[in-house]
Amino acid sequence: MEPYLVFMDIDGTLIDNHQNVLPETKRTIEKLQQRGVIFYIATGRMLSLAELIRNKINDQVEIIASNGSVYQKGHHFHKEHLGWNALKEIYNITSELGLSTNFFTTDMTYYTREKPWMLSRLARVRVMADKTGNRRFEKVRDLEHLHQLSSQIINGITIDKTKSERLDEAREKMEATGLLKVSSSSPNNLELIPRRISKATAVRAIMDKYGIPLERTIAFGNDMNDLEMIKAVGTGVAMGNSPQILKDEADAVTDSNVENGIGNFLESYFKI
Repeated sequence: MEPYLVFMDIDGTLIDNHQNVLPETKRTIEKLQQRGVIFYIATGRMLSLAELIRNKINDQVEIIASNGSVYQKGHHFHKEHLGWNALKEIYNITSELGLSTNFFTTDMTYYTREKPWMLSRLARVRVMADKTGNRRFEKVRDLEHLHQLSSQIINGITIDKTKSERLDEAREKMEATGLLKVSSSSPNNLELIPRRISKATAVRAIMDKYGIPLERTIAFGNDMNDLEMIKAVGTGVAMGNSPQILKDEADAVTDSNVENGIGNFLESYFKI
């Protein structure tokens, strides 16, 4: 069989609601790996948290982390950073609005106001390791401290308790700077990504590095930060638990993340 590339979002796509990869999904992935299919996790999570999920399948699965700011090709990791100018704007805008932001390196979380463990459980798994991982986080003391960290910080996320006007205002102000890209993986967050970077840019770079044509690429996602990735591949698949707007844009719709959506689609697609 000719090589294929398959990209899978994590939250709401690859894992169930208890942070587990379904056994039947894992079996299908491993069957196809034996046939030469290359699998990538493509997530907004930082690298160390993406690795925790990858390890629930096997170490042959490669990783796109931090919404495309970090991606793997063999043993090499390509990294992009937000940069000091963007970080300064994010810090000032969110501080003025009373919002808390988490900034990520590949393995560390820095928070500005609320400690990560004070977030909702769903938000917490996005910024902290689970029970088997180390919980490495530290408070950003001030702008000078953030400046010292700027060469390490890759991306960030601003989370409010609910979708709010101040979140909308923060998005508008940050986008107006032209210094970064702003996306969302749920209604109550803003994903803060280096300018001109997305899961889709990483996907295209990986396709190019492997020399695999568009028609042999598949991507699975469930939220609006997956839209560009779904449109960048040959077959973009929305999960059954996706919003209707994503389903309308996708080439196909599969079952939900708790119904083996990835496995069911791949078994049908590859006739295994």
